[in-house]
Amino acid sequence: MSEILTYVYAAILDVLGYRQRLEKDRKTNTLAFKDALHSALQELTTINEAIYNYQAISDTVIITCSNRDELVGFLKVQKKIMLAFLREGLFIRGGIAYSKHFKSSNITYSYAISLAHDIEQKNAVYPRIVVDKNIIQMFENTPELSALVESDLICVQNGVYFLNILDEDNWAQVYDWAKNLYCHDEKELFEMEHEFSKHAWFENYLFSSTFADHDFERYVPLMQQLGKE
Repeated sequence: MSEILTYVYAAILDVLGYRQRLEKDRKTNTLAFKDALHSALQELTTINEAIYNYQAISDTVIITCSNRDELVGFLKVQKKIMLAFLREGLFIRGGIAYSKHFKSSNITYSYAISLAHDIEQKNAVYPRIVVDKNIIQMFENTPELSALVESDLICVQNGVYFLNILDEDNWAQVYDWAKNLYCHDEKELFEMEHEFSKHAWFENYLFSSTFADHDFERYVPLMQQLGKE
């Protein structure tokens, strides 16, 4: 089997709050969540399938690329998809890995997908796409690392590398999408710390960016002392 495995970049992207939003559609007898998913997933139709393979299953998107030199392009694809979901009022999180992979019409056998899934589950935590540090280390002292740095597509915090979706042209738009998503979910977030923390993290990410416009107000409430406003 080992001789037919090839190395690929693999990304696993999951929609956060999938079950809750599905249940909300059921209770309200609407298709709002389905329509938002469909609209966001239309971004996949713009992907060059000669370079990238993808499949969408329920709340999960899997994207692979077998060209080792295509890392920056691969990251740009993930950025486009994450922005498309946020535009539709949906957070996603994910993991990206580089490892061995095999796929035919009948079977998918992939260390890369398994590793990306582990990274998404254990390290992503917040609405972000975490990049395996081994990918960064793989390009140390190479021209490819310089190109990756110049692309401004990678952030790092607490030793965790993740995709940067912000740039000079989109910061205000991403702020509006994230704020609208928070305001939409605000009542349902009350006393739900796990869900609330995702919005708080994303707001901090926005305002930590070198592209941040600090004339914009923060939208997640700050901590208060009892009896004080």
